This record gives sequence, C-alpha cells and structure tokens, in this order.
Amino acid sequence: MQRITFEHVTKYFGSVKAVNDAHFVIQEGEFFTLLGPSGCGKTTLLRTIAGFYRQEEGDIYFGDRLINDVPTHERNIGMVFQNYAIFPHMTVFENVAYGLKARKVDKKEIERRVMEALDMVELTHLRDRVPSDMSGGQQQRIALARAIVIRPGLLLMDEPLSNLDAKLRIKMRTDIRKLQKELNITTIYVTHDQEEALAVSDRIAVLSEGRVQQIARPHEIYAYPQNQFVANFIGASNFIECRVGAVDPQTGKARMELHGIHFPLKLYRSYEGPGLLSVRPEKIRVETEKTKETLIPAEVQTVTYLGDKVSYSVKLGGKQMIEVQQHAVEPEKLISEKQKIYLDLQPDKAVLFDQEGKEVLYNAAAHHSARSGQPA
Repeated sequence: MQRITFEHVTKYFGSVKAVNDAHFVIQEGEFFTLLGPSGCGKTTLLRTIAGFYRQEEGDIYFGDRLINDVPTHERNIGMVFQNYAIFPHMTVFENVAYGLKARKVDKKEIERRVMEALDMVELTHLRDRVPSDMSGGQQQRIALARAIVIRPGLLLMDEPLSNLDAKLRIKMRTDIRKLQKELNITTIYVTHDQEEALAVSDRIAVLSEGRVQQIARPHEIYAYPQNQFVANFIGASNFIECRVGAVDPQTGKARMELHGIHFPLKLYRSYEGPGLLSVRPEKIRVETEKTKETLIPAEVQTVTYLGDKVSYSVKLGGKQMIEVQQHAVEPEKLISEKQKIYLDLQPDKAVLFDQEGKEVLYNAAAHHSARSGQPA
C-alpha cells in the first residue's frame, strides 16, 4: 500500500506537453481514476508512474521514496493492461505464477499464493486450462490475478475493461472494486468511460490536453464541476447562452437573462456580461401548458425511449437544441415529436459559467450544501 505524490510532473513528446504540471497526492489504499478522452495524457501519466517513461520536469514519490530514476522492476507495482498481455501457451496457473518465479519465490509458496489469487478471481477450477480456450472476461481475471499475486504496493490498470461487452464490463468493474477494497491496494485506474469512473472510484482526476482539470469524489465532480469541460465530460449537460446583469443592491443577487426571462442568482463575485448556464437534462421540468412566467416555450424534435428513461431532443427559441430527460415515464404519457411544450430550466439547480466556461459564477449544489452545513 503506497501513497503516491506528484510534484509538478511534466512529460513532453517533442514540443507537446503530454502531461502538464501534474501536482497532487493519491492516498494509501485509494482507488484513484484518471479519466478523460483519447489523447488527454492519462495513459502517459500512468506509464510515467510505472517507469516506462521518464518525466522531463517534476518528481514522483512512492511514500517518502523518490522514484524518478528507479527502474520499473524495482517499483513493486502490479499492472493490468487493456489487451491482457498474458502468455497464450502457458496454463492459467503458469501465467499467474510467472511473476513469483521471476522473483525466485519458493515452489510451495508459489503454489499457495497462486491458488489464493485464483480463488479471489474465481478461477481455481480452470488452473490447468490455457487462455486461448477462455472468454475475454476470464482472460482479464487471469491478468488481474497475475498482478495481485506479487503483492504489489501499487496496482495500475490501463483501460482494463474496454475489450469486454457491456454486461460483462459492469460485473467486472464491481468485482475489481470489491477485490481492491479487500486487499487495500492503492490503485490507479485509467478509463475514458465516465460511468465506469463514477462507479468504481474513491476520487477522479479529469484530464484534458495533458492538464488535470479537477480532482474530486464522484458525486462532487458531478455536482460541482469546476469548468465547462468537466461539466460536459462527466455526464450530459446543456450549455445555454445567457446574459448576466448587475447585482441588485437590495437583494444581493444578479439578474440573469435567458430567452427573454429573468432569474435572480447570488453569484460568487460581481460579474456582468455573457454567460453559459449548464443544466443537466434530468433537472429540466416539462410542462404542456404555461403555468408560470418563467417557463420557456420549446418544441420536441425527437423522442428516444430507453425503458427506464426518455430522452427528448428539444428546440428552444431560435435554433438551439438541448436534451431533456424524464425517468419512469408511462408509455401513454410520452410527449410526441413536434409537440409544443414549456420548460422549467430551474437555474437555481444549475451551474453558471463565465462566457469561456472556465470560471464558476454560481453553483446551485454548492449553495445548497452551504445552507445545509455539508461540505461543498
């Protein structure tokens, strides 16, 4: 079990900063996920931790030990790759035992530890099979057993579930999370799948263009996105252009104008000018009649029925399209395409960014937490 510290770590490929000033700490026993789109730097950072790459700037510590120049085989890490990287000509037992043999562990101890690892991943009955006869999920379990059998201080996982089908991915991520907690191994997990990251992580680091955009617990990163990129990448969000007016000295609130309707919001700081209101699709209420002045007229363009929820593509005044979701809708209550509706955007349950989407001016969840005494 290791604490991992990054002190201003930067990795270049040519003139490009693949990792740009990574500066944070991963705690002992934590399941920490590096999340972001292809090319964002998450795998580069993982490979730098493993020692496959050497950063040009900054330091990496395992506990109090500086490991910048420590070779990979001396870092006491276990790795699970996207492509399994197991030996097809060896049996399941031989694959899992490989790392122990390389460390010259006693034969009886190898037998005990391999069977213990296979029991953890539920593969003891297949110890004498070869991987080529096995499913993708079983092969990934072999790779996981091989990584944990050496009792690493740190477990690194690079897109380990991306080659599996959807149902198996859900089962495997649950199993990995359970096993990680049982073993209490510090784990760094790379994925581009935001749902996967939300499901397994203690904390998530969202990366874009080599730079860490935000680090937080799953529910915090969803509720309190620090910029437009995070709000858009973690879950779905609509970004609606608006205008922010001056603060009313009597109420202390600014007047936000959106599609001709005004909403009072208490901002973090004085701001006037264009803004972006980030509204989650599930936060928008749909009405078939205009029951209050703050409802915005709209027209349904497409209806996507997904069983537990319905997704509507809706056109606001002009040409802007947004997504609206309703959950547990009875089929007979579905709204039709081309139907005129009214939307309650509920800005007091949304996030307001500046024009560039880089600064949070108002966050409803944070205001609610402050009122309820919960940490924001």
